[in-house]
Amino acid sequence: GFIAFIILMAVLSAMGVENVVIGYLFMGFTIVIYAVIGILSRTMHVGEYYVAGRRVPALYNGMATGADWMSAASFIGMAGSLYLLGYDGLGFVLGWTGGYVLVAILVAPYLRKFGAYTVPDFLSARYGGNLARFIGVIVLFSCSFTYVVAQIFGTGLISARFLGIDFNVAVYVGLAGILVCSMLGGMR
Repeated sequence: GFIAFIILMAVLSAMGVENVVIGYLFMGFTIVIYAVIGILSRTMHVGEYYVAGRRVPALYNGMATGADWMSAASFIGMAGSLYLLGYDGLGFVLGWTGGYVLVAILVAPYLRKFGAYTVPDFLSARYGGNLARFIGVIVLFSCSFTYVVAQIFGTGLISARFLGIDFNVAVYVGLAGILVCSMLGGMR
């Protein structure tokens, strides 16, 4: 199906169809395919949504986590720090990468063994009660807010350039695409 779609895009381009129309078709096709995959693999169980019932092999789970790490915020932020700071910006890249490796080695396996889906789940079970969970949520929210803002900015920037629409509209279009693609299926 995908090869046929690419051939169709090449034929449309050869026929003189504008690049903007081809861009809209490509974006729409991609969102529809991901939405169909999400609908076909939808689940109502928390364990299925967050960790695919723990049936995903470690290699594929690592690739999914790596794809999350190599995001718009990473590419834009790391490129920006290298551009702005030169070789001094390598410290940020090394810290970012080193932190990822440390989390992958020192935290993730133990969360899996413990049976927790998130760090606040672990804190709640380990230290008892919802106060520990609430503190964990506040800390994670505080740390993640800047990252999510950079992600949304990157999504809007890419959508605006790719679709040729206003940045503010592109942010909402990108977020709607992310919502449609990830809401139903989870990690499967």
